[in-house]
Amino acid sequence: MAKPASAITRSDKVRCAIYTRKSTEEGLEQEFNSLDAQREACAAYITSQRHEGWTPVPHTYDDGGYSGGSLERPGLKQLLADIAAGKVDVIVVYKVDRLTRSLADFSKIVEVLERANASFVSVTQAFNTTTSMGRLMLNVLLSFAQFEREVTGERIRDKVAASKRKGMWMGGPVPLGYDLGSRKLVINEAEAADVRAIYKLYLELGSIGALAAELEQRGIRTKPRTYKDGRAVGGIAFYPGPLSYLIKNPLYIGEVQHRGERFPGEHEGIVERDVWEAAQRLLADNRNSRRVGGRAASPSLLAGIIKDAEGRAMTPSHSTRGSRRYRYYFTQVGVDRKMPADGWRIPASDVEQAVRDKLRRLLSRSSELLDVLGPLDRPAPILEAAALLAGSMVAMATSELRASLLAIRTEVTISEAAIQISVARDKLLLELGAVPAEEDAPPIVLTIPAKLTRCGLEMRMVIDAWDPAAPALVDAALVKLIVRAEQAHRTLVEGGSTIPRLERNELARHARLHTLAPDIVSAIVEGRQPRSLSARRLLRVPEMPMDWREQRKTLGFS
Repeated sequence: MAKPASAITRSDKVRCAIYTRKSTEEGLEQEFNSLDAQREACAAYITSQRHEGWTPVPHTYDDGGYSGGSLERPGLKQLLADIAAGKVDVIVVYKVDRLTRSLADFSKIVEVLERANASFVSVTQAFNTTTSMGRLMLNVLLSFAQFEREVTGERIRDKVAASKRKGMWMGGPVPLGYDLGSRKLVINEAEAADVRAIYKLYLELGSIGALAAELEQRGIRTKPRTYKDGRAVGGIAFYPGPLSYLIKNPLYIGEVQHRGERFPGEHEGIVERDVWEAAQRLLADNRNSRRVGGRAASPSLLAGIIKDAEGRAMTPSHSTRGSRRYRYYFTQVGVDRKMPADGWRIPASDVEQAVRDKLRRLLSRSSELLDVLGPLDRPAPILEAAALLAGSMVAMATSELRASLLAIRTEVTISEAAIQISVARDKLLLELGAVPAEEDAPPIVLTIPAKLTRCGLEMRMVIDAWDPAAPALVDAALVKLIVRAEQAHRTLVEGGSTIPRLERNELARHARLHTLAPDIVSAIVEGRQPRSLSARRLLRVPEMPMDWREQRKTLGFS
């Protein structure tokens, strides 16, 4: 526990830093606001201790508009950094809850203070933290502060729920097609025309991926927004995720949604109800079409995709021996689901891993991918998207990877000498965010040399080392971090100010890796990164250079 200021022995003056905080920005524009009042009281207290050598430091540490439930505050961060650097001896606050309202965060602050032999003083509360009773009183006070914050949060959530039941708009990023007027959503006719076009095109094209490509071609973009601090966001091409959210949003039929329930809104709708409901049915149909049999809880990756050399479908099955479960694909003929005498039965994991690895290596190798895709107008963003997709495939759930395979119309054929993978070129381009030049282009065909050996009814697969240069040092944690960075970047772009501050800061910590050079991303996905580079080290780089050459130097690639 930090020592009280009086317990700190120094031969020279005691450098005192005043810290002030206010949870909201309301009233900060006034000439004399809450922060000024706190600072004035703290300055007077320091003056009263002048005989002890107390003197204020010139720097001000203010956090206006920041909650005490998080340490992610610029003023507090600077203060703790200065304490660690030995520039401050005592923190002076008006009340302890200005410093933090969380017991867990308070313990972290105390650790910083103890390491620097520093302390804190509350002007309106007396604590002697060298005694057990003093520490108890401080913990009790902080517990009440944390309780107050939680009760306030519950009260706000209840108010939001009640307001939404009345159909009121409760803030957040204003959706495309609307502007904010008198705390209500008002239709923006120019953007509303784009929204109606989005619904119409989706019903015509039948696919979110095709819709995103069409909107890119027509120049229809996300809603541009400018925040109070001058930051401009939006005005970018639609991703499938935000498009799905837009199409599912009941705001466009004049309703407000809260926790799965819909209520009549105070605003006018933009889209006709029958059009909106037709779009919901299409979304549901597309989701169902990606499931095995429409109802499988954990689908086999290649179900409905894999066939044998005779063109016969191969169906997933499993058997159990003791506590172990074995999965297979077998040739199925007829409604009785029996395997013919010349049918195949192969272990599912062997072929699934081979297909996953082959596609991942194609996507992560720029030269090979360009060879099969042909000439492209803007290859850089496509290659970057491919590298990110390759990275995500390492940790992707089976259902997600299966959805991607279906989206690019993957077909897998098993023969005695090879595994052949066929992918629709135009669908792959759409998945990578590009517009295909021709829709009927021949498919991309990949071949994996393999030897299938029959043993009774079962086939064992021996896959050749078809790629001798393939690395064997792929760091799954690094790859997951790259995927997380892309997801965090998209979440921040889509969610904006609606994301809670603590979560937004954590997302920003990962999203900064979104700017990594494409060749660095490819190297990580392929396992060609320096041995010294780990996920922990990458995430802890204090400031990632924007210059790709500097990035390579920083991370040991050159």
